[in-house]
Amino acid sequence: MIAVSLSAFSDDILQQPWKFEPGARLSLFYDDNVRLSVDDPEASLGGLAEIYGLLAWRTEKSSLGLRAAIDGSYYDDISELNTTDGSLDFTYDYRMSRVKFGLVTRLRYDSTLTSEDEADTTGVVQANKRRTSLEIGPSIGYDLTERARINAEYTFLDVSYEDAEAISLSNFQNSRLGFNTEYDLSERSRLLGRLSYEQYESDEVSQSSESFGVEAGFRFQFSERTTLSALGGARFASIKSDGTGQSGSDDENSSGPLLEVGLDRIYERGTLRLSLERSLLPSGRGSLLDTTIASVIVSSPLTERLTSSLTARGIRNRNPGDEVNANDRDYLILSPALRWRLNESSWLDLSYRYRWQDREVLDGIADSNSVYFGYGYDWGRR
Repeated sequence: MIAVSLSAFSDDILQQPWKFEPGARLSLFYDDNVRLSVDDPEASLGGLAEIYGLLAWRTEKSSLGLRAAIDGSYYDDISELNTTDGSLDFTYDYRMSRVKFGLVTRLRYDSTLTSEDEADTTGVVQANKRRTSLEIGPSIGYDLTERARINAEYTFLDVSYEDAEAISLSNFQNSRLGFNTEYDLSERSRLLGRLSYEQYESDEVSQSSESFGVEAGFRFQFSERTTLSALGGARFASIKSDGTGQSGSDDENSSGPLLEVGLDRIYERGTLRLSLERSLLPSGRGSLLDTTIASVIVSSPLTERLTSSLTARGIRNRNPGDEVNANDRDYLILSPALRWRLNESSWLDLSYRYRWQDREVLDGIADSNSVYFGYGYDWGRR
């Protein structure tokens, strides 16, 4: 089967044309607390620049995409925060009569200022330290019948930090294996099931953990424009530690809920996306964290050229156990924006961003206000 897939893939590569779509974005900003510090916040003017390119190829049975990007940030009078980041994404999928193969690979070389700022876990943005992240995710799906499908997916994540000990972060590896099932009850309703196994290791703090999860749910399409999906269940984790890690505890077992709810609504003029998730996520704090994420994304065209949007996201991090320590964190980001399309390929952006953070072990709450004005050009939209 693999040989047949590779043969078909090579034939398609030779027969189908490739498409290259480059683009660039430039932004100016002002932030009144760039490090999101409780005491002595630092304000700064700055600029952001990104250059990217997408190489894509698609047929009726398969598709391939390769996206590379380089982006830099500049802070006036705070030169130690200046950073240049890079990323490389590769995606591939191939579908036979009943079988579907997939592969996703992501490579990031960035800074803790950006990677940890709005991340689901640490929020450690007080110093500019380099981070290297590699994620590899193969998957395979099979159609049992016209109504029933199964899917197996594996994800390997390796994250390392420069001078991690200086910023209380730890290099780690995380592996996740998942089995998903789907069964169509009707044209509008679908039953969902999921089993998962996850293994986390952070050698620097001598900590590792294993977790198992089981979930069941449904997907229901109320209309052509409204869809609700929900998965719920439980997870069970076994954590082994020598007591030197960020979790601050020795070996323990814990359990808790798993949840994934999403509502999508398409209006005549605009879209709405609501989501709520709770799960164990790997972090640079030396442990898995019990993380709850709620988000709202709204987009609405005001005129033929002008579009408004609102993005709100709340994150709550806790240790899998009951103890309170430096990992406990509440974070909120709120960002309304306007986009004015100059032509088919270019646009102007104006946005405001509010960030709020509260850590259990620190006295006081940190927040920041920032304004962005940007220009973008995508050659692929010509």
